[in-house]
Amino acid sequence: MLVETALFETRAVAMDAEGRAFAHYIARAGEPRRFAALHTVDEAVVRARTGADFFVALKSGPEAFLRGSAGAPLTLGQRVWVRVVAEARREKLARVSLTAEAPSPMSGLDLWRQNLPGGFGIARTDVSPGDAQIAAAFDEALSPSVALAGGGTLHIEPARALIAADIDAGPREGKGSAAARALSLNRVAAEALARQFALRNLGGNLVLDCVAPLNKDSGAKVRAMFLETCARYMTRPAKALAPSPLGLMEASIAWGAATLHNRLLKADHQPTDETIVFDGLRELEREARAQPMARLTLALPEEAFRWLKANLPEAQGRLNDAFGARLTLAVHAGQTAPVFASPSPV
Repeated sequence: MLVETALFETRAVAMDAEGRAFAHYIARAGEPRRFAALHTVDEAVVRARTGADFFVALKSGPEAFLRGSAGAPLTLGQRVWVRVVAEARREKLARVSLTAEAPSPMSGLDLWRQNLPGGFGIARTDVSPGDAQIAAAFDEALSPSVALAGGGTLHIEPARALIAADIDAGPREGKGSAAARALSLNRVAAEALARQFALRNLGGNLVLDCVAPLNKDSGAKVRAMFLETCARYMTRPAKALAPSPLGLMEASIAWGAATLHNRLLKADHQPTDETIVFDGLRELEREARAQPMARLTLALPEEAFRWLKANLPEAQGRLNDAFGARLTLAVHAGQTAPVFASPSPV
């Protein structure tokens, strides 16, 4: 496990024995006021009811959805303890369940680590802000396509109702019959897809379009590979059917943490103002550590700068405390967030 702790943000990545990322963690300054993290326990007030279900307001700020329980009738205004079982996603509130547990004294990072396969047995290595391996893992989790071992590409396309995955054999080479080559590619793709679901925090229904030819026995092996890999990389329940006569393998995985795509990008796949701010602050800190005597300026797009002032007003003070009064936050007309050595052309 690699952990990158910056002034305003903590990111972490869990790696398997082959050095492949299979889980990510991100926590940002000020976030608890607007984001309910997975596994956290919080006090909530029942705000509204719809049928047997309820909408609650968490003490930390965000609203959440609570599925009703016949054994625990609730009334409007009642205070209850809840655990976050699925984080908020675009157009979806966080989902919580009733609990008798007290809030955990563990940090968010430790809660995340505890719920990984392997838990606290995963060795921890701390890295500097801007670490290349963590950056590569986050980039992979946002990429629509993944290169497959031995050749070929897996394309992952989330849609409203399900997530579609397609296999492109490309220039992949192999030995044996067409059926043997197809089985090898489909198994590699099924393993990669399961790891990507873990890394990206994807959930819900999915369909994998397998490569033909694929008989009943081969289909069973592809399904088994997918489920075995799901169990290796995540603790969320997963179900899968053997591929249909059309070569489509259907599966379903419970939602948990929000996808990185939802956390960092807008619906048009461009970074949110929040993402621009935190990426810029991380780069500013990296440069400040690399150039301990330099005066530096982070130039933010206007909308991102407004987001910073509204949601992270303490940023300049924390920078001053950490590095002295040599780092400046400014606004410029561009769409990126460059760091300039002063005097800066902003």
